[in-house]
Amino acid sequence: MKQYRAIYISRIYKILKEKNYNVGEYNKFIVYEPKKREIVSQKTQDKVINHLVARYILYPAIIPCLLDINVASRKNMGTSAGLLYEKKFIEKCKIKYEKFYVLKCDISKFFSSINHDILKEKLRRRIKDNDALKIVFDIIDSNEKGLSIGLMTNQVLAIFYLNDMDHFIKEKLKIKYYVRYQDDFMLFSQSKEYLKYCKTKIENFLENEKLKLNPKTRIYKNTDNFTFLGRNKKGKYIRYRNLKRKIKARKHMYNAGYINLNSYWQTINCYEALVKRNIDIS
Repeated sequence: MKQYRAIYISRIYKILKEKNYNVGEYNKFIVYEPKKREIVSQKTQDKVINHLVARYILYPAIIPCLLDINVASRKNMGTSAGLLYEKKFIEKCKIKYEKFYVLKCDISKFFSSINHDILKEKLRRRIKDNDALKIVFDIIDSNEKGLSIGLMTNQVLAIFYLNDMDHFIKEKLKIKYYVRYQDDFMLFSQSKEYLKYCKTKIENFLENEKLKLNPKTRIYKNTDNFTFLGRNKKGKYIRYRNLKRKIKARKHMYNAGYINLNSYWQTINCYEALVKRNIDIS
């Protein structure tokens, strides 16, 4: 095993030193939970190079300009940080306001809608090394459309793509309580009318980014039972009322040959685990 690692390292070192890297073909497969999506994977050599590009080119250039409320794909952050921000903002709003509202947004087909030209222009403002830009651009262009799900570089590029929107919401719209996990984000305000105004402004902003809000985007009262990152306001996993319908749909997919028996039983076990783990995050 060790000698194979040495061979990979030597080969990768030579490829990068000679600036002779061509992105390999992707292995593509479909997942159906929580919804139907195409995922890609790479061979070992490409995967290692992808991680190197993410860690030593993208992170140093991108992380300094990101806001703390952008919690996806970053060290010591993730869904737990997003849920803690949500809990913190709810508690602050309860203290400050008799009632408040939440604009919960989701971007339609986010990864597949990311525009390559816009993304490259954003990167040129952060990365000045032409060799570094070339390898990043080659990885971007290896995606037929948007960014594929499954690559470390694409996760980093995705959180960066909406960075300008984060600054717009915080600095132009003056939203004090705001949190985002990839394309799922929430704005808190005492004024429902102002959140309506914000929604329109965000839609206009996203037009320039070649993105659209999902029709599911809506404004909730603080007393409504809204969810964020799969959990309710109290930080508990959702007890899906339509659990039977979801399991029935999976059974139909199994009978039709779209998934195998193992995948079907994994779904049932997953839902069972979620129900058992319906606990507060605090």
